[in-house]
Amino acid sequence: MRKRRLILGLLIIIGLLGPQGCLTSVNLVKGNLRGLVANTAGTPLSGVRVSTPQGSTLTDTNGEWKLEGFEPQYFSVTAEKDGYEAQTINVEVRSGETVENVNFTLLEKGALYSINVTSITSSGAVISFYTRDASTSHVEYGLNTLYEQKTSETATASTYHQFVISNLTPATTYHVSCVAVDQKGRILRSADKTFTTLFTRRGDPPTNVAVGKDSSSDSVVVTWSADTTGDFAGYKLYRSESENGSFVAVDTNMLTNPRYVDNNVVPGQKVYYRVTRVSGTTEESPPSNTVAFLLPGISRTNLVWTPDQGSYILTGDVLVSQGTSLTITRGTTVKVASQDQWDADASSDKKIELRIQGTLIIEGTTDLPVIITSNADSPKAGDWTGITFEPVSNLNTSRITGLKLAFAKNGIQGQTGVPAISNSRFTDCSASGVECTEARNPVELRNLTAETCVSGFLIASNTTQTVTVASCTALKCFYGIISRGNKTSELVDNKIQFWSVAGMDLNNIVNSSRAFRNVVAPGSNGTAIVIRGADEVRKNTLQGHIGIEILGSGKALIRSNLILANTQKSDIGVLYRGDATYAPASHTIQANDVWDLAVGSTLRYRDQNGASLTGIGSDQRLDPALQGGNPFVDSPSVYFNYTPSPESLLNGRGYGGEDIGAYDVP
Repeated sequence: MRKRRLILGLLIIIGLLGPQGCLTSVNLVKGNLRGLVANTAGTPLSGVRVSTPQGSTLTDTNGEWKLEGFEPQYFSVTAEKDGYEAQTINVEVRSGETVENVNFTLLEKGALYSINVTSITSSGAVISFYTRDASTSHVEYGLNTLYEQKTSETATASTYHQFVISNLTPATTYHVSCVAVDQKGRILRSADKTFTTLFTRRGDPPTNVAVGKDSSSDSVVVTWSADTTGDFAGYKLYRSESENGSFVAVDTNMLTNPRYVDNNVVPGQKVYYRVTRVSGTTEESPPSNTVAFLLPGISRTNLVWTPDQGSYILTGDVLVSQGTSLTITRGTTVKVASQDQWDADASSDKKIELRIQGTLIIEGTTDLPVIITSNADSPKAGDWTGITFEPVSNLNTSRITGLKLAFAKNGIQGQTGVPAISNSRFTDCSASGVECTEARNPVELRNLTAETCVSGFLIASNTTQTVTVASCTALKCFYGIISRGNKTSELVDNKIQFWSVAGMDLNNIVNSSRAFRNVVAPGSNGTAIVIRGADEVRKNTLQGHIGIEILGSGKALIRSNLILANTQKSDIGVLYRGDATYAPASHTIQANDVWDLAVGSTLRYRDQNGASLTGIGSDQRLDPALQGGNPFVDSPSVYFNYTPSPESLLNGRGYGGEDIGAYDVP
C-alpha cells in the first residue's frame, strides 16, 4: 500500500508541473496598423492605397486606414495616390498591439521636387530642391524623423532652394525633410530623405603646388592639383616672407578653388607658400611642399635681399624705381632665368635685367660675396641683360662691392654713369664686364676682374668726367680696357692677360690722361696698347704680337715701358699706323726697353710700310731678368711673374731715372 501511495504522489506532482511548464511558453498574438493620410495642407485624403508586403487597403473619406493580422516584426508601409509622391514608413508591429498614428503626409507631384543632397563631408552637406511656385523655405534635419534641428527660413520667395548644414557628426545617418510655404500660405513638406556623413580622416597634403605671376597684374598666382577624395571641405593657403618663418593664412575664409591670386605682394619681394587640405571636421592635412617666388615688376618699397631666404630666382625684369632702394647683403645668391616668361611682347628678346632708377647697394665680401648668375641648366654668356643704371638712378647713394656676376650681356651698364664699384668679379659676359657712357659723375672702378668677356671694361664717351680704373684685371677678353672719349682717364696698376684684339684701347680728350704701371701680359696675336689720342703710356710691362700701336690721329707719349717682343715670332715693339705720315716732332718715344729684338731691327719701331721710326730717345735693349724667367715660353701662365729680379738692368734706366716697366726693381 505504501508503494502504491508513493506512485500516486509522484503522478500528482508531475501533473502539477506539466501545466506549469506550458505557462512559460510564449504565444505570439497578431498586431494591427492604423493611421491617417493627409496632404501637405493637412486635408485628409481618401482613396489612398496603403500597402505592405502582406496586404493593402484604401483610406476612407476621413483619410483613415487600418490593416490587421500582422505577425510581430518590422514592416515597410507605403502610401500611394495618383497626383502625389509616394511615401514609405518603416514600422514595428508588436504582439497583440495596434500601432496607432502611422500617418502619411503626401506631397503633390511637382509642388516640391528634385531634392538633392550633395557635397557630403564628415561634418556637413548641401541640401537643394525646387518648388513649382515661388516659396520661402527651410530644411529640418536630425537623427530621426523628429527632426530636432532646422535651418533658418529664407527671407525671400524663390523656386530654387539651397541650404548648407554643418557641424554634423562623422559617419552618421541623418534624416531630412524639406519644407516650403508658397504665396497662398500652403505648407509643402517633402517625404523623409536620409544621407550618411563621411568617416573623417586627416587627408594627404595637396600636390603639384606651383607659383607664378598673374598675366595682367603685379600679383602672384598659386595653383595646385584639385582634391578628388572624399570628406573634402576646402583648402587653406599660407604665406611667409621667410622659408622658416611664420606662415599666415592668406584668407580668413577657406578656399574651395585650387587656385589663388595673391594681390598683397610687392614686386621684388620673395614670398613662400604652402597649402593644406581641410576635411569636413576642419582637420587640416600636413602642409604641402613649400614653393617660393620673387614677383617681378616695378618696386614700390625699399627691398632687402638676404642669404637666409635662399636663392632669389628672377623670372622677369625687376625695376628699382625712383625713391626706392634694393640692398643685397653679403652671402646672398641671385639666379636669373634665361628668358622672361611673363613678357608678352613678340618683338622682345625676353632677356631679364635688373634695372635701377633708385638706389642699388650690394654689400658682399671676399669670403661672402653676393652672387648673381644664370639659372639655366647650361648657362652661357648673354643669358640675361645684366644690371642697368638708368639715367635717373641715384648714383651717389648706390655702391657695389663684393659682387660675383656671371653670364650677362653687360655685367653692369651705366647709361649715364655707374656708382663706385670695387672688389667684384664679372665673368662670361657677351658684351662687357662693366660698361659706362655719358657719365654725370666721376667713374671709379677698383679691384675688379672681368673674365671671358668681349670687353672687360668699356668706359667711353664720358666727356665731362674723370675715369679711374685701378688695380683691375681683364682675363681672356677680346678687349681688356677700352677708355675712349672720356675727359680724362687714369688707368693704373691693372693687369690685362690673354686678350685677343687689344689689351688697352686709348683715346681720351685731355692730354693728361695716362696708362701707368699696367701689366698687359701675357698676350696673344693682338696689340697690348692701342693709342688713338694723346694719352701718356708710361712705365707699363707689355707682351703681345704688337707692344704699342698708334692709330688715326694718335700722338704718342711713350716712356719707360718694358716691351717684350719675341724675335722668333716676329713681334713688333711699336707700330705706327696713323692718318698722317709719321713725324718725329709730333711724338715722344723715349727710354723704353724693347727686349729680344736686335738693335737696328725694323721690328723695334716701324710704320705700316715697314720703315723704321726715327727720333727715338734713349732706346734700350736690356735683359729684364724677370723673376718668372723667360717671358717667351710657348704657353705662359697668368701666374707668370713679371717682377724684375734685384739685379735687373731696368733699375733707373727709364725716363727721369725711373725704373723701366710696371714693377720697380727690388
